[in-house]
Amino acid sequence: MNPYEVYGALGSPYSLKVRAAMRAKRLAHTWTGMTGEERGRVMPNVKAPVIPVIRRPDGTWTNDSTPFLLSLEGEGRALVPADPALRFACLLLEDMADEWFMKAMFHYRWTYAEDQEWCANWLMFDSMPDAGQETVEAAAATIRARQISRMPLVGCTPETAPVIEASWQRSCRALEGLALGPSRFLFGGRISLADLAFYGQLKVMSYDPTPMAWMRGETPYLYRWLDHADDAGGIEGDWLGTEEALGSPAVTALLAQAGDTYLPFLTANAAAIAAGEETFSLVLEGGQYSQGVFRYQAKCLETLKAEWAGLAPDVRARLAALIGPGAELLD
Repeated sequence: MNPYEVYGALGSPYSLKVRAAMRAKRLAHTWTGMTGEERGRVMPNVKAPVIPVIRRPDGTWTNDSTPFLLSLEGEGRALVPADPALRFACLLLEDMADEWFMKAMFHYRWTYAEDQEWCANWLMFDSMPDAGQETVEAAAATIRARQISRMPLVGCTPETAPVIEASWQRSCRALEGLALGPSRFLFGGRISLADLAFYGQLKVMSYDPTPMAWMRGETPYLYRWLDHADDAGGIEGDWLGTEEALGSPAVTALLAQAGDTYLPFLTANAAAIAAGEETFSLVLEGGQYSQGVFRYQAKCLETLKAEWAGLAPDVRARLAALIGPGAELLD
């Protein structure tokens, strides 16, 4: 059978998430850092021009990491616990990493001058490895200007910077506790989809100058843990029991953050879309946060609500006690 073909970039958190997931699942795959030439060949196969792009063994293509990885649960090793409570916790935290935690990656990358220069040159060198320094740096200047211009759209502004940085640091401190054990990953000795989502964002940030320095100084074991998550294909292990997993400090802290920050964020976005608004604003992490609406994130909330509705009442009650009042937003 043909292998899965993964086309991505080393500076792309979702690309690294998918690559690490394929390694953890022990599925035959190839990895291609996509150059400009390959982009012209690969991108026409998908609707949205985002990476990674994956060609399945049957010849079909996709590029949305979460639905793709969930579709592979029947192949290789599972990334989502079968236990209903742990499954929902895993899906909620994975979604938070993909849609909220990622704002810190974008913020740090394009806010600070040192990060802007480093990252733009890095991204363009990977895309144009044989072009030469002058061409690479000219292209980097273009992408740098484009990405900086997009910052307000995704909520990365001078006004929201304190909220984004405080929220990211809060999550990192929770994950630092995970890195120090006693379980190797969020839900036991086996890496989960949630672990991989946090890993993808943090791995690229571990190269970007400002977040790299913060992680090395404040959460050094989380920084080291990233290399464990990068290739968990040889790490044996199993899921913890429900109470043990939900009682771990890292999972408890992250679920509470999902309740007081991520679910209110998703709900405000969905409400603004329903009202025909183009932007929304709310208080998060003790500060004012505003951004443009995103329809994809409204779909994320719908998916989480559907998963929540499918849980037994006692399971919802157990999770609600950890998520806090924000759990009501899932009803």
